[in-house]
Amino acid sequence: MPAKKYEPPDPRRGYTIQTREDATAGKTCQWLGLELNSRITVMSNEIFDMTFLTYLSASNNRLTRLPSCISNLFNLEFLDVSNNCLEELPKELGDLLNLRELHLRNNQLRELPFELGRLFQLKGISVDGNPFAQEYPISRYDVNSILLYLLDGLQVAPQPPQRQWTQISSPLEQGFVGSGEKFTVMSYNVLCDKYTTRALYGYCPSWALLWPFRRDLIFKELSQTNADIISLQEVEYEQFHNFFDPKLTSLGYDGIFDQKSRAKTMSESDAKHVDGCAIFFKRQRFRLIHRYTMEFNQLAVAQAEGSSDMLNRVMPKDNIGIAALLEVKQLTGQLRSAPSPPDVLVANVHVHWDPEYCDVKLIQTILMMRELGAIVDEAIKERQRNPALGVRQIPLVMCGDLNSIPKSGVVDYLQNGELSIAHPDFKENQYKGFLDKNVLPDKPGKSSTSSTAPMIGHAFNLSRVFE
Repeated sequence: MPAKKYEPPDPRRGYTIQTREDATAGKTCQWLGLELNSRITVMSNEIFDMTFLTYLSASNNRLTRLPSCISNLFNLEFLDVSNNCLEELPKELGDLLNLRELHLRNNQLRELPFELGRLFQLKGISVDGNPFAQEYPISRYDVNSILLYLLDGLQVAPQPPQRQWTQISSPLEQGFVGSGEKFTVMSYNVLCDKYTTRALYGYCPSWALLWPFRRDLIFKELSQTNADIISLQEVEYEQFHNFFDPKLTSLGYDGIFDQKSRAKTMSESDAKHVDGCAIFFKRQRFRLIHRYTMEFNQLAVAQAEGSSDMLNRVMPKDNIGIAALLEVKQLTGQLRSAPSPPDVLVANVHVHWDPEYCDVKLIQTILMMRELGAIVDEAIKERQRNPALGVRQIPLVMCGDLNSIPKSGVVDYLQNGELSIAHPDFKENQYKGFLDKNVLPDKPGKSSTSSTAPMIGHAFNLSRVFE
């Protein structure tokens, strides 16, 4: 959704005064701005409860300070405190992320808080007439210079809260590993280096966007979390081979990796910077049986069924999913001899990002679940062909960046196991041939002439980790 266009306040705007009679008669009015021009020395805290304000002018007064609770005015777009006696500014001003204009002229300010650098939507700032102890790179025509200067001066933020583990169900309830055995899974989008641009992350200090800084923090978290299975998205080819693979190998992991499909059409030097998905697993706990790559553009071509939208909307997006069929070992690291070792299928996917392509996200997810279902069916058939292995159900652990909100068609489809082919996320695009080929059979008691749209589904009973 595009950002709301900012309209600077009109200095010639008119005023409407509500009379006592109007108020008594129950007449209401809507106002979003407040002007204080009465030589005041202190602003009442009640002002900072007016969270609806978008405009606040307190210029030409005798204010010596602004309270930290000014951050309550999160809708504020215009703030003018010029011509006062302010000696310092609260760092909480940096929390007013909707601010577009900030006027601080003719005060007694000696410095600006670095937190002002977070005001990435700021279009205008004026600070002349202050006895600053240093020279700031401020230009009337270049607000970004001062924002970048302040932003890069920010200190390292406090450590994020420790991640909480979510237990889906006990291993005994799942029935595929021995009593008392568990394994942990972590999924992490590490943010590909080429996507960390100032245009996308203007609110972030430039030093915090640098890959050497971020990778060390990421690896620190991965090693401290010590998960049995790690799924990573947006990993560049070079990052995988030169950093993640050797680092995690030293911690006892084996891994698989594949890139987005475009890498196949690029030169070797350019392909190194194409991102993809990786799965790492502790070699003491698991052994790799098979690895799989799902290229959604190739699957879209194969499943197009004459659909132009399948070819024009889904096929050009080269997102991928990968999967690893793993044999679970005993806690001692030794393979079981009897009964036969259980298997688990771990999948990792990164679907298309653009909110305007919710239909593509959904089709990619359906294609992926079809492939995962086929992988499980083939693995079970393999066990059936080899009596020594025994026949077991093969559980699925699905990780990834779905680029979807909780109430989207993607999440509904995965969580509920089925979705109407009339779901609005298909956006009335022409996928009918593909969807008709994959609809679920009618449930008992449901008339084949019912007006209810057919359902498309998958074969897994997935539990949801996130809320």
